[in-house]
Amino acid sequence: MPRDVREVANAVLDCAEGAGYRLTNLALNKVVYFVHAWFLAQYAEPLVDSKFEAWQYGPVHPQIYRQMKRFREQPIDGRLTKIDLDSGEDVPFAVCLSEREREVVERVTLFYARHSASKLVQISHEPGAPWDQVWSSAESTACPGMEIPDQVTESYYRGKLAKRS
Repeated sequence: MPRDVREVANAVLDCAEGAGYRLTNLALNKVVYFVHAWFLAQYAEPLVDSKFEAWQYGPVHPQIYRQMKRFREQPIDGRLTKIDLDSGEDVPFAVCLSEREREVVERVTLFYARHSASKLVQISHEPGAPWDQVWSSAESTACPGMEIPDQVTESYYRGKLAKRS
């Protein structure tokens, strides 16, 4: 069952920080996208229950962006949150991933988190990559809400997996 993007983002932040990497909002968005992409390619099911969008600097999840924009270009020192319905308080979104989900989060995070945000943008902008397909097909580069379809992401990253075999 797909997860809330805040749970996956917090798992990525936990993993990155545990390995000594500090992610900015821009880098976090790219790493979470890559985790979702590789999970789709490997298991043919989405890890995240909502859509990433094609923004100028690559795939972005609007919910991650909005919650983490307060950190600007600085490394994130916090976690994505939700409202606790009992207390009304804003609390960190708990991470309760399955072993399979956690394994992909850890493997992909450790691979991508070592790169700078600008390198992650460059990777996400590869010709033919899902971001490129959506961005290039847009009539205007100022279109808000240009979703990156999971089918496009799955197909592209499954092709990359096949080339590795």
